[in-house]
Amino acid sequence: MEKRTAGRQQLVRSRVGVDGWAKAPPSVEAARPGQCPRCGAASRPVGVGTVLQGHGTRSRQVRGPAQPGQQARVRVVQVRRYRCQACGGTCTVAPWEVAWRRLYSVAAIAWALALWGLVGMGLTAVRRLVNPWTHTGASEAGRWRTPRRWLRAVHQGQMLPQVHALRPWPPHWLPRKAAAHVASVVAGYAPPAAPSPPLSVQAFLGAVRAQ
Repeated sequence: MEKRTAGRQQLVRSRVGVDGWAKAPPSVEAARPGQCPRCGAASRPVGVGTVLQGHGTRSRQVRGPAQPGQQARVRVVQVRRYRCQACGGTCTVAPWEVAWRRLYSVAAIAWALALWGLVGMGLTAVRRLVNPWTHTGASEAGRWRTPRRWLRAVHQGQMLPQVHALRPWPPHWLPRKAAAHVASVVAGYAPPAAPSPPLSVQAFLGAVRAQ
């Protein structure tokens, strides 16, 4: 599992994907991290009661296609929450595709940036591929700002931290060039395959390892 810090809350990503999670949600015990991601206290120390206790569930949207080229949709999962009796902090355990404070899956985000930056598609066309809704308001038509927010989050180390840690980009770069850079780095984390898929698909597949 991998964790993401945000104040007193933590996001812990499971190795289970959204589809597997939705079909067979893990039990409280199965999803419980081995230790509190905030203070490091053992979840179930020997001879002591459970320290990291179940704290209910919460509905979580995950937007975007399950695989490159598939129909984009909204999948809803019940993520599990825990509260640490040692430090009082809470954590959320979610499928690996979930990104902190993002409604789109991290794989869909990487794919969208690859289509924009590497393939050269316009944002309107990219949006049609990753956005589950076909109709948008007049104020948003042709002005999809979300990818630029994703780039800011990556540049600040809030998402896809391997990109920021290994190869940050100069702030004067244009957004499309930055998107191509992010997608190229993420694609490098894709598992090897023969024949090798297009770079945009590699970015989708590499997102899980770039977190």
